[in-house]
Amino acid sequence: MAQRAYASNTLRAQKADGAIFQAFCEANSLAFFPADPNTIRAFIEDCIDKQKKPATIRRYVATIARAHIAAGLLSPCASEPVRLALKEMGRVTSSRQRQALALGWVEIKEFLKTAGEGLRADRERALLCVAYDTMARRSELVAFDLADIEFMPNGSGTILIRRSKTDAAGEGTSAYLSHETVKWLKKWLDAAGIDDGAIFRRLIGQNRVGERLHVDIIGDIYKRVARWVGMPAKQVDQVSGHSVRVGATQDLLSLNIDLASIMQSGRWKSSRMPMRY
Repeated sequence: MAQRAYASNTLRAQKADGAIFQAFCEANSLAFFPADPNTIRAFIEDCIDKQKKPATIRRYVATIARAHIAAGLLSPCASEPVRLALKEMGRVTSSRQRQALALGWVEIKEFLKTAGEGLRADRERALLCVAYDTMARRSELVAFDLADIEFMPNGSGTILIRRSKTDAAGEGTSAYLSHETVKWLKKWLDAAGIDDGAIFRRLIGQNRVGERLHVDIIGDIYKRVARWVGMPAKQVDQVSGHSVRVGATQDLLSLNIDLASIMQSGRWKSSRMPMRY
């Protein structure tokens, strides 16, 4: 029943979480389903000892609870041993999440000027500009098809974000593409010979264009861009697939754009994430 109710990434994460809990139980000769509250407490303590992030541990617990409820069982995670273990976790670990380093317009503009020629430079320019204008998440960015773009007579454009993390129903929303973005996007599409299907594709060698980019490649591309514009190695390590989204948010905040408008642009339902950025 869950196959169509959740995004594929969510289902994949839940399966991975369940496998981690099962492996812990089997290694300690404990029953994992149904699980005893004290077993889950021991699992939480083991995760703390392994210095896993509080958010990761809470996700594990949520997955365990969901599995039990789906089987028509009472959730052992609502018990006092588990509740106290999570409360203790909050006292002995830091809940601070690692913040992706921003790639804002300053860094993107530098790359646009210095990246040189060739298919890879064309793709990276177009990808950075589209990511910045749309504040797209990695999954949204790789999902763009040529049919989603509408080029305007004045040189700008719009692009349809068909589905996002906060739009599970797939109602879709349109994002504005600036003149600069349309210029680099058209250059990439022409150079790559793309007339249908995925916009952003992997490159094979110097001149061959492959299939749609995988979501995990976006972070690697951003790291390459960070190295190209001269960021120190320590900062490059902090660049991730969220970095352009973070940079665009910080740029908007620095321009005193109101939070409601930023939330609408970034497709957030809560102010927690943009304020953390």
